[in-house]
Amino acid sequence: MTRRRKVLFTLLGVGLVIVIGLVAYRGMTRHAGAADKSSANGEGARAAVRTVHPKKDPNFRIANEQVAWVEPFYQAGLRARASGVIRAVPKEIGESVSAGELLVEIDSPDLFADVEQKEAVIRQRQQELRLSRALVRLSAAAVEAAKAAVAQKVAEAKQAAATRDFKLGYLDRVKAMKADRTITAEVVYESDRDYLAAEAAYEAAQVAIQKAKADQLEKEASQEAARTDTDLKAALVAVAEKDRDRSAAAADFARLTAPFDGVIVKRAVDPGMFVQNATTSATEPLVTLARIDLVTVIMKLPDVAAPYISLDTDVEVTFLDRPDLKVQGKVTRYSPVIDGLDKTMRVEVDVFNGPRAEFDRCLAETYAEAMAPIGQGNGLGAAAAVLAAERHRRLFHKGVSEGTAVCPDAATGGRSRPIVPGMTATMKVYLDRVADAHLLPASAIYGSGGKTYVMLVENGTTKQVPVRVQVNDGRLAKVALLTGPGTVRELTGAEEVVLTRQLEIGDGVKVKTVPGDW
Repeated sequence: MTRRRKVLFTLLGVGLVIVIGLVAYRGMTRHAGAADKSSANGEGARAAVRTVHPKKDPNFRIANEQVAWVEPFYQAGLRARASGVIRAVPKEIGESVSAGELLVEIDSPDLFADVEQKEAVIRQRQQELRLSRALVRLSAAAVEAAKAAVAQKVAEAKQAAATRDFKLGYLDRVKAMKADRTITAEVVYESDRDYLAAEAAYEAAQVAIQKAKADQLEKEASQEAARTDTDLKAALVAVAEKDRDRSAAAADFARLTAPFDGVIVKRAVDPGMFVQNATTSATEPLVTLARIDLVTVIMKLPDVAAPYISLDTDVEVTFLDRPDLKVQGKVTRYSPVIDGLDKTMRVEVDVFNGPRAEFDRCLAETYAEAMAPIGQGNGLGAAAAVLAAERHRRLFHKGVSEGTAVCPDAATGGRSRPIVPGMTATMKVYLDRVADAHLLPASAIYGSGGKTYVMLVENGTTKQVPVRVQVNDGRLAKVALLTGPGTVRELTGAEEVVLTRQLEIGDGVKVKTVPGDW
């Protein structure tokens, strides 16, 4: 028992020494930490931080780079608008075609027969019109004859009036002679009878005039009816021609032609196949045509950078499959609205898909045709030159308010391979409008708790301020300070902003600032 007690006392003693040592060590550590904290809060032991002031410098260029893709300048999937068996498909994939060239022909005899039937109706209507015009001429002749008859009856009435007046004078003389008993009563009776006959002839002549005038009115009405019938026949001819044109248009649907110059990129039919009318059933394109001498590079720009885009915005395009090609130019076109689905703006750049020499030649022709009207001496020549310039302009533009296509420069000095639509690229747009604002280095912006901040130094003390990042390309950034609920303030350049180590330093810490160079 004595030996066991000695061992127990020994273990208790060792344990007590260990506990006393741990307590002493912890006390020393606390004392040292307190001393360090006390010295850190002292004026001479402040942490040194690098700070910068926001700058407004026209040489600063904020860029936004996004993944882009290449599409043909034009692309159209041509569908059938008539049902029938494919008669011919003269073009194959990869072949070039011109606008108006036949691509697919559908055998639709009923459509062409309908056109012939409408042509026959037109010929019938034209004959009816010709007959109606002849009747108009005939009625015109009848009107002239009626006018002549009226004139004749008027002349006959004048003659009857003269005869009547003569008979009346003779009757008066006979009656005077009878009073002198120079002639007998029978002579007077005969003279009176002749006068009465002349009077009746005059009245008949007046009635004949009225009848001739009525005949004239009848002929004029017939003439008006003939003219109306002619107008009706002409309208029927026009209706028949429109009907024929509609049938001809339906027959033309059996012939698919190229809407623009391009290349066949897809062919889904062969001769002998039956196709349905795409207007009455769901169908696939028979032939797909694309214009690839010009291609369009498209990117989706984030909404925060959208206000700083214009047609003067510089762009750089790099093709991932063609690192030897580089495109530098201006934005060709952009959407004026932000897509509500992904909060991006569509930005496009048209790229000439050919050698530089051909691109320069096309541009020279465009400028020459645009300047040609100035030197034209007559109006017809000027109009022709304007139309030619407009036609050539349309070869390189989709609309009137857009920039000019650009041509890529090959690092190797040549263009051995073209740009293939469907390639992936990166597009970098330089937001030049941001140069009018105060900017910060991108490293001055940091995140904490899902929010974005900058660290300001005011009166030697750090202050964490939330910000709204408007543009940030990883090198430069444009931000606005959120000074309160719903209150936003732009940078003025007077702010002193911590450049790095914001989370390490912390908010509300006394610091010593060291001006940073940027």
